[in-house]
Amino acid sequence: MKISGIKLNYKVVSFFFLISSPVFGQVKSDVDTIRIKEVIISKSKSFPSHPGFKKISVDSTLLSNYTLLPITETLDNNSQLFFKSYGAGAMASTSCRGAGAARTQLSWNGINLNDPMLGQTDFSLFPSGMADAIQVSYGAASMETGFGGIGGLINLENKPIWSKQTRADIKTGVGSFNTWSGMAKVQTGTDCFQSVTKAYFMSSENNFPFLNTNAVPEPEIQKRKNGSGSQKGLMQEFYYKKADIITSARIWYQSASRHLPGSTLYEVPDSGEYQSDESLRTQVSSELKRGDNEFFINGAWLYSKLNYYFPKYYIDSRNHSNSFVLKAGMTKRFSDFTSLKLVMDDELSSIITVNYPGKASRNTASLTLSAEHKSKNRFGTLLLMREILNGNKLLMPDFAAGFEYRVLSGADHFLKLNISRNSSIPTMNDLHWSPGGNLNLRNEYSYSWEFGYCMDQRISQVMTINSELTLFNNYIRDMIQWHPGESYYWIADNIGSVNTSGFESSLSLKYDINHFHLIMNSGYSFTKASEINSETEVNNGKQLIYVPKNKASGTIQMVYRNLYLSWVENFIGRTWTVADNTTFLKGYTLNGLIAGYQFNPGRNLIDLNFRIDNIFDISHQAIADYPLAGRSYDLTILFRFNSNDIEK
Repeated sequence: MKISGIKLNYKVVSFFFLISSPVFGQVKSDVDTIRIKEVIISKSKSFPSHPGFKKISVDSTLLSNYTLLPITETLDNNSQLFFKSYGAGAMASTSCRGAGAARTQLSWNGINLNDPMLGQTDFSLFPSGMADAIQVSYGAASMETGFGGIGGLINLENKPIWSKQTRADIKTGVGSFNTWSGMAKVQTGTDCFQSVTKAYFMSSENNFPFLNTNAVPEPEIQKRKNGSGSQKGLMQEFYYKKADIITSARIWYQSASRHLPGSTLYEVPDSGEYQSDESLRTQVSSELKRGDNEFFINGAWLYSKLNYYFPKYYIDSRNHSNSFVLKAGMTKRFSDFTSLKLVMDDELSSIITVNYPGKASRNTASLTLSAEHKSKNRFGTLLLMREILNGNKLLMPDFAAGFEYRVLSGADHFLKLNISRNSSIPTMNDLHWSPGGNLNLRNEYSYSWEFGYCMDQRISQVMTINSELTLFNNYIRDMIQWHPGESYYWIADNIGSVNTSGFESSLSLKYDINHFHLIMNSGYSFTKASEINSETEVNNGKQLIYVPKNKASGTIQMVYRNLYLSWVENFIGRTWTVADNTTFLKGYTLNGLIAGYQFNPGRNLIDLNFRIDNIFDISHQAIADYPLAGRSYDLTILFRFNSNDIEK
């Protein structure tokens, strides 16, 4: 369908013409009527950035419903990502397109946050309110930001609002299982300077009731024990703009203290299993525009400390890591449609832990060159090449190529295609953990392709529809896995290859009329992830453990004046728990309700929000023998104080 322009009424055009030309009001004219040509305003059509690759964004509007919740809740309902959690407040990891937790990267304004020891991220430690936006890059789209994200990449973004204003948000919440949380955000500044301060805390007993199917002599309702925990964090951001230069400085401190409930198979009351996490992240960056050229430099220092105690087994594990990151690049624009980008990245990591034979360090550098061409009409393409230097060894170059074609002239209907080769290096634990680490591990690498169709169409004056369908295939070679060795401990080895394939679909419908707004979002993904060429023949072709084949989600949101209501549904299919697919967790569907009311005393805002999760009290698990909470309730209140009239 071709979208026509908007035809303006003759009288409206005449009115705007007159008020924009007051000087002519003093000129006498002998002509009573001035006839002008009709004016047609049409939307300019251009290609989105990074043609051929799939990215989705969660903006501040969506994040506002999840401010006090970890980003697992935000992305679970607004993406095709699957999160594996040990329970509320306990460790949570994700797998994008079945590639595994260590192959899905988390970054903060382009700086990698994956733990250099584990190679993955505990997403339960990141509250949604600390980010202004979240961008998810699927598959090879991650290569534009960093390396190692064979499955994909999640980027937490912080952005300034350049205006003369002061605004303070204070949000507090209370919920089931003695859960208390709160966040304060103060942003102030001018057109050239901005300061943003965020502070967060959360504590919970997590003593929810659950059905223990492992209880003897028969299943019974019990309360979860040893699950209490607390978190706190502080982020300070400064932004300064002068002429064509924007300089940013950010510091982010957070800590968590958690008692870890054990498996229901052998849970011991008051076992004392405990973990404390502490991190300090600093980042300074600068962006410069000079004519057709753009330059940036980004430096960061990341420190983290993790202590794990389990007195029953005499475990006292203490771990410290330091990472220094320097990232710089430039973009040369040859025209409005063609550009060349060069990015250099260097990361030095140092680890001190009781679990390594000694101090371990690693330096990894990369050079990425990409060329992008976007036409006004039909075609767009992106070509990328990367070379990685790991220590003193050069890896085989990675590459990616994306192509995009506008199906209908003047409309946002696109066919997308990309192919890539991507690499992932072993984690520090894979190499140095004692016992079991293996210094002779080979790097993982993958070959992938992706084909999709997306459209964004206004079908009437009040209704817009957006849809996307993506097919993907990813062949991962020399995958690193830990497996039982000849002795009593497990060892890391390149023991096989994995092929992941499937499709992702999404549909969004927006309806706006007068003061009523309706938004309907739905998504479904099918992922077949299986091991091939395995040394254990029975595992060949079987679905990888904790990678559900089927995942679906849906949201209906209605807003009428100051009242809003949302219904959220999330479905997770059957999940296998052993490699030969003989044992599984049954699938489940969770439903949630969010309702709220906003009112404006003066220039300020008060938002009352009530939330019910797992309305039908479904008994479910994401990891075998680690039950998750049933029905729960949360009440939050947001107070927003404005020094002047700004957009709310």
